[in-house]
Amino acid sequence: MIGAIAVVLAVTVTVVVVVTHGGSSKNGKTSSDSASGGTMAAPANGHSWTPPAWANPANDIGPANPKTVVTGQVWFAKAKPQNMAQYAQEVGTPGDPNYHKFLTSDAFSSTFSTGQGAGQAVTAWVQQDGMKIVNQDSESITVSTTIAKVEDALKVQIHRYKHDGRVDIAPTTQPQYPANVGDYVSAVTGLTTSSPVGRASMWVGADNPLCSRYYGQRPSGLPAGPDGASSQLLCGYTAQQLRTAYGATASGMTGQGVTIAVVDAYASPTIVADVNRWSREMGLPELKQGQFKQYVPQFYDPAKTSASDAAGWWGEETLDIEAVHAMAPDAKIVYYGSPSTDTADFYQSFQKIISGQTADIVSNSWSGPELGTDQSAVAAGQQIYQQGAVEGINFNFSTGDNGDFTVGDKQKMPNPSVGYPASDPWVTGVGGTSLGTDASGAYKWETGWGSMDYPGNGNGWSAQGQFDGAGGGGVSVMFQQPPYQVGVVPDALAKPDGQSHRVLPDVSMDADLYTGMDVGMTVGNAVARPSADGGVTYALAGGSWKDEPVGGTSLACPLFSGMEALAVQSGGSPLGFANPVLYKQYNSSSFHDVMPNPAALGGHEPSFAFDTNQGPILVREDQNTSLKTTQGFDDITGIGSPAQAFITWFKDHPNGQ
Repeated sequence: MIGAIAVVLAVTVTVVVVVTHGGSSKNGKTSSDSASGGTMAAPANGHSWTPPAWANPANDIGPANPKTVVTGQVWFAKAKPQNMAQYAQEVGTPGDPNYHKFLTSDAFSSTFSTGQGAGQAVTAWVQQDGMKIVNQDSESITVSTTIAKVEDALKVQIHRYKHDGRVDIAPTTQPQYPANVGDYVSAVTGLTTSSPVGRASMWVGADNPLCSRYYGQRPSGLPAGPDGASSQLLCGYTAQQLRTAYGATASGMTGQGVTIAVVDAYASPTIVADVNRWSREMGLPELKQGQFKQYVPQFYDPAKTSASDAAGWWGEETLDIEAVHAMAPDAKIVYYGSPSTDTADFYQSFQKIISGQTADIVSNSWSGPELGTDQSAVAAGQQIYQQGAVEGINFNFSTGDNGDFTVGDKQKMPNPSVGYPASDPWVTGVGGTSLGTDASGAYKWETGWGSMDYPGNGNGWSAQGQFDGAGGGGVSVMFQQPPYQVGVVPDALAKPDGQSHRVLPDVSMDADLYTGMDVGMTVGNAVARPSADGGVTYALAGGSWKDEPVGGTSLACPLFSGMEALAVQSGGSPLGFANPVLYKQYNSSSFHDVMPNPAALGGHEPSFAFDTNQGPILVREDQNTSLKTTQGFDDITGIGSPAQAFITWFKDHPNGQ
């Protein structure tokens, strides 16, 4: 019935020691007296080092090979990190005197410099310990060394652990730094291998000649389910239908003058031709000269990459870029294809974006269970996201396609978890909905995405359903409730244990496979070919064109990034750290309040039914693990999905008030 193209993201977990410094912000306020009611700089459990949940004695299979070569990145500590975090919060908070007073990257470096002598001290340390310096910039140093040298330098033991069908490595204790170095280090990435933000998925529907162009156009003809009569499968919404449904067409905005960065791994060899062919089918303009740019490696390390991973990521890149182009057809798109799925490589892409200010919006269609992540992984990421905020760059992340991660077969967790890095309070977490339009594409209804499949049972349907994908959300165990969620997120969600937690998602858009977007791409096999430098390149073999309905929060995130591009064009200013101003628009015409049992459907949830080789299947929607769609803010759809008024709000409210 469904082919789920798994896009595996095996990312190195960050091992962090956070060094706290004193100081006040530029306007004299300290981090404890913010005008917005608090700060977001610290995770909920403090700054203590904690290994990922899977790095436990039960999974420990012994020490790692000391001769194994690893690559790590040491991030320099800021001289006064509270000042940077405080200004990052102020520049995004409506009503603050520093609202939208963004800095250039040069001004950022001079205003929030690293500790004096940090680069020299760290460089001398790694060279003394025999580590090879691969790259160095103003914010970090990348080194290549062996596990034996890492263990000696950081006074740790690194062990192997059985995890998620593979073997990963992690330290058994907190890394230790020399007295003359520790104050200069904010984070070290590369000591732990895993997939903490992994297994983003494209949910791809099978071909169906009887598909509907909108919900209810073709009744299924099969027995009614608990939600009443069901619809035949949708063909996948066109770009024009989605633009109409969310108000992009009526706004008159196209994203002109705005740049969106898409960060994935690998790079599709047919991306430009695919996007242009799909654009012609969708009635969109093809990519103009200079509108699309790629930064991709010349070759890949065969020890860290594979042809099957490359092929999966090609599909993800195509989905992301086509979704961005659908909503913002005149926006520039910059694609960063990571040479591997290691955190350090993704962070290097982020570092290029913020140091060169190459984009206004950064779209990331990957996320995974927070509980499977080393809780000290946030320091390097937060330093990046805060710099982006100061410079007027905002980061969007998918919340994941597995609900609360307690069901399904992808990174199943024993307890509910949210997606990371979507849970970081400095980024916007984008959740998923099921969307209904009429024949013209006009918005009719929207509910939370959560698909359950029920096989046919005689003349009816089985009472036992099977999980078939759902938008991620819920309560973070790593991060405190940020100020912008106070007064919006119900205490019943934010304070399940009496403490105030960050809750996901922030916003949502269409993600349901059964109401997804028609995506066109060249589908084939990736083959590895040796490169002159000892690596490999991946080429396409046997490719053929396919149009398929595709869903997942991998769709929702670039759709929302495209909507933000329209808002930036309308308002004439970057959004920067967007969450405070997004929550400012809660319960307004800027966002659809996504509700259960839509009135447009007669007060019940949507459902689909169709025949398969194994018999008929009923798909019931808005059934999402422990997460529930409710009136107002909820843990499936956040503050809701954007409407036309969202696009024009920033023009009408230049001060965010």
